[in-house]
Amino acid sequence: MIVVEGKVVPACGDFKRRMTNFPEAFRRATGEELFKGTLNVDVGREIAIREEFRILGTEINEPTQDLQFERCAINDIPAFRIRPYVIATGEGGHGDHILEISCGREIPNAGYGCVVKITLFRDDVELGGA
Repeated sequence: MIVVEGKVVPACGDFKRRMTNFPEAFRRATGEELFKGTLNVDVGREIAIREEFRILGTEINEPTQDLQFERCAINDIPAFRIRPYVIATGEGGHGDHILEISCGREIPNAGYGCVVKITLFRDDVELGGA
């Protein structure tokens, strides 16, 4: 298990739109109704996602990119890290230093500028430096 802290930074609203327009795709993938949108957390270093499952872009009317998911926790609340994945390049999102997190409810005390704790259920990330 890896625990990192990061600061909540502003988002652009793409996930809120996706989750509002295609709630059934997110429900099928995660097994639950997610709070609309993601919390963007700058952890200060790149942490590649370890994909557990994905939503195909064709399911959300974005055929050039898929959405990768990794189970995690934010402030000890079960959640998902979601990363856009541009099929042609493998790039996407804000970069791997900003983790986009969503879960079934609003995260208390997690407004812009707040520090939150992200738990990744794996042990393949070096915690030694940025």
